[in-house]
Amino acid sequence: MFGRGMGWLAVGALVLGVSCSRSSLEFEPPASGGNGGVGGSAASGGFGGSVAGAAGVAGIGGMAGGGTGGIEVCRVDTECADGDPCTTDRCVGGVCQHSLRDDDGDGYPAASCGGTDCNDLNPNTNPGQLENCFDGDDNDCNGVTDCFDPACFGVPSCGCVPNPAGEICDNGVDDDCDGRVDCFDASCAGTPACGCATSEVGLCGNGFDDDCDGRIDCDDFDCMGTDECICRNQRERCDDGIDNDCDGLIDCADSECVGTAACTCVPPGRPEICNDGVDNDCDGRVDCADLDCVASPACSQCRPEVCDDGVDNDCDGRIDCADDSCFFHPSCAPTAEICNNGLDDDNDNLIDCDDPDCASNPTCVIKQSNCLSPRFIPGTGQYPGDTTGNLGRTRGTCGGDAGEAVFYFVLDTASRVHLDTIGTSFDSVLYVRQGSCNGGREFGCDDDSGGVAWAARLDFHILYPGTYYVFVDGYTVDPVGGPNEGPFVLNVEIEPNPPEICNDGIDNDGDRYVDCADPDCVNAPHCFNCNSGRPPTAEFGVDACTDGLDNDCDGVADCADPDCSASDYYVTECCDGRDENGNGIPDDFNCGCASNADCPFDQICYTHTSWACGFPCTSYFGDICPFVAPGSACNSVTLQCEFIQ
Repeated sequence: MFGRGMGWLAVGALVLGVSCSRSSLEFEPPASGGNGGVGGSAASGGFGGSVAGAAGVAGIGGMAGGGTGGIEVCRVDTECADGDPCTTDRCVGGVCQHSLRDDDGDGYPAASCGGTDCNDLNPNTNPGQLENCFDGDDNDCNGVTDCFDPACFGVPSCGCVPNPAGEICDNGVDDDCDGRVDCFDASCAGTPACGCATSEVGLCGNGFDDDCDGRIDCDDFDCMGTDECICRNQRERCDDGIDNDCDGLIDCADSECVGTAACTCVPPGRPEICNDGVDNDCDGRVDCADLDCVASPACSQCRPEVCDDGVDNDCDGRIDCADDSCFFHPSCAPTAEICNNGLDDDNDNLIDCDDPDCASNPTCVIKQSNCLSPRFIPGTGQYPGDTTGNLGRTRGTCGGDAGEAVFYFVLDTASRVHLDTIGTSFDSVLYVRQGSCNGGREFGCDDDSGGVAWAARLDFHILYPGTYYVFVDGYTVDPVGGPNEGPFVLNVEIEPNPPEICNDGIDNDGDRYVDCADPDCVNAPHCFNCNSGRPPTAEFGVDACTDGLDNDCDGVADCADPDCSASDYYVTECCDGRDENGNGIPDDFNCGCASNADCPFDQICYTHTSWACGFPCTSYFGDICPFVAPGSACNSVTLQCEFIQ
């Protein structure tokens, strides 16, 4: 609430003192006859930040050295560094050589650096590759993917017509319409074009379908009995000092152990015990990985990490290339991310489906386990899935510590939306965010309101146009029983443009007019001439909020009506044209509105947050938005506060 020590507010010829405790708000009067400026001038410092003078930032860059154009003599690579992130700089034979970076080593430099490789972290994606019509990737870098690529004309889902000659194994087309292209088709096994292996055994960690049977690595029956795949299919035990799932991460260093009893500490904790597999002192490091244990006899065997021996030499819970200290070791050179092996192949600290490189990978699309690969909801329907093995990356305000599945839907008109998880096999949680999957505003969260055991339910009488993300999450990770995960069902009902119900106190159709105040209800029996013999109208604006009448026939009049006391923050104000709280701003976002037409000429309707009239948010020195709608920010284009998208 506005307090002491504000700047000055000028409205017309009126000059008033204004304050806003922590945000140091000052109001900049709008230009005469308009809605106010978007920002201040350089001379005045704009609306909150300082502005550099005209001569204050000249000559930021400038080339160093200059040189004469001669040969660059060198002894080591570092002497050739030119500061350009797009070049690889090498000292070859005592002379510097500079070439465009090619991070995946496929011979095609990155498009972002002037090359032609549209994904320089995947050696199987470049202009020299044939399009794979089923992987969601632009393999040949021609700007179109899968069925949109002319090379995919003739595939099953792209309008396939079987070729009488069967599969041709080197043309990038699914000639026999069986859903498998070239060497991925079993009919091409052993052909000169493919050279398919007879078995995947011995090749179970390279990310390829070596025997052309449509199954890759540990998903191939040939590999299921190998030590490597048996291990990778195990879940990590979080308190035994062993890398149970063979991902190079031990116990609490493994993301699968987040939230488990062994890896959860309640601050301030207690002194670290150096041999119990628990983070006792809540510093995020366990046993010998904790600096408190350096001198402990239990850690006397620890030494610097050896990066190629399969042992956690330095006792930090990370083995070989999973250990940060091995980042620059030759045996840990980054390669393209393989999206199903549990390893951080490209050394970016992101593994498999958590890596943006895998966002369109079929395995990750099916798992839909995070915001990189959400599943699209086109409309009303039932959407099944399985969260088994998914890691908990997000959480709702009502719970959700286990692994989740992520969906999204897009509304282009106001709609009624119902969601539930009836039919799900575990204790599920539902939550919805708008605009941004990871950081958007949470619109609702529910744990057990579905009416049957463990089911969640959310009902939105109206949602306005925008993108919404839906999370089907597991409520918790039980220390004994494990995470709430398994097969689930998401039931969805989306009703665009629902009709107004004239007696339920809800804005059903999303036009901001409720019941009798809605033009759709003027002739409803209980609304007809209910306003002292006159047609009902919305209780918007000073006139309607000071006339002593219940204009919208909702049972309350003037300042007792929520439309006349629209602000949740300035609760001592009312839409009456007066300044009750003495902060220099009459009404303080308390006049409800449905559009700019409901507001005074110099104010706008904040339709993206509070649905109340106010001066443009850019008219204030400081940020008014935390006082209009907490969590929102000023948009200099729309001139109103908006929630972060």
